[in-house]
Amino acid sequence: MQLQARIGRPASADRAADRSRPTRMTLSLLTAVAVLSVCVAVARAPTATVDPDLVRVIRFMALIKGGFALAALAGCFWRLARPAGPWRTPIYVVGPPLMAAGAIGMWSLHNLQFAAAGLHLGLFAVLAAALTDPDFLPGLSRLGRRRR
Repeated sequence: MQLQARIGRPASADRAADRSRPTRMTLSLLTAVAVLSVCVAVARAPTATVDPDLVRVIRFMALIKGGFALAALAGCFWRLARPAGPWRTPIYVVGPPLMAAGAIGMWSLHNLQFAAAGLHLGLFAVLAAALTDPDFLPGLSRLGRRRR
């Protein structure tokens, strides 16, 4: 404790980090479970015949949206290092796994409507939570106040 006090890190930062570990662990585990379960479900499902050009377009979209899911996972993992609001925490924990599962479902071309619904529901939920969260990017709120 004395070393931390000397280097300027407050003890409250350690308490906040201890409280955030379960939510960050839950986010990581849910994402892993979602990805693995969708991969298993896709491997067992029968394939359908689809036009090759349409397959390329859908897979390219799934690749882009998988990148969005990865960015949302990183952003939510970073945000959950500090306490979030009571309705934002579940969204930060459930949104990225839903997006990842949807992206994998779109890539596999099985149940596209469910994959797209899950992906977009997770994306919009994370965006809504992040854009209304004043602590997500605290520097932006200060920047907006200076312009007025």
